[in-house]
Amino acid sequence: MSFISGFLTKDFCSIVADGRMSQGAKTVGENYKKFMLAESNILIATTGNAQVADIIKDFIKRLHVQSNGAQLNWQLYANVIQQFVKETLKEAKDIDGNCVNQIVVICGVNGNKIMALAFGQTDAGYIQREYLPEENEQKFFTMTPPGVNPDAVTKEFISITNKIEIRTYSDIVIVQSKLQDYVAEIDSGKSVNTHKMGMGARIDGINGRFKEWSSGN
Repeated sequence: MSFISGFLTKDFCSIVADGRMSQGAKTVGENYKKFMLAESNILIATTGNAQVADIIKDFIKRLHVQSNGAQLNWQLYANVIQQFVKETLKEAKDIDGNCVNQIVVICGVNGNKIMALAFGQTDAGYIQREYLPEENEQKFFTMTPPGVNPDAVTKEFISITNKIEIRTYSDIVIVQSKLQDYVAEIDSGKSVNTHKMGMGARIDGINGRFKEWSSGN
């Protein structure tokens, strides 16, 4: 399971993920893309099993084929992903026979709002979270590997933002990149690589489109 961070305001969203792909304790890739554009203004990101992530990507592609190119809406993606994570993944096992830990995030424009939804199957069971910034509010969230303490990540985020004032998109990426480096350092399972292999996407405004970037090769 890997690391994803998200930063949202009422008119902006940035998602950053590392690129490491693992099979059990073995690293098999360093530039796996952990998100995809479902629509120009809707992004789906996932942590966990790469095979499950590929199933989600293929399923979304089939949805597009069935729609004959018509743009699909936020609620459809939310319903489909929720059902898949809550029901299909409930009994899913990885190649070692362990229960799959998987979190899927939908982020982007829903009507006239920028928001994110997270659905997951974890050791603690099914989880569902909503991130919807209000006026002049910032929402920051992380999806961390099982061996990483979320409270430690939050504490590090506060420490970083005490040193870096967030004024621009570049500032946000710097914060997210530094946080990814921190998680890569403390991750006992070594399932996260550094920001040098990071990938991300951002959207500006409810009429905007996601723009992708990659720092890895």
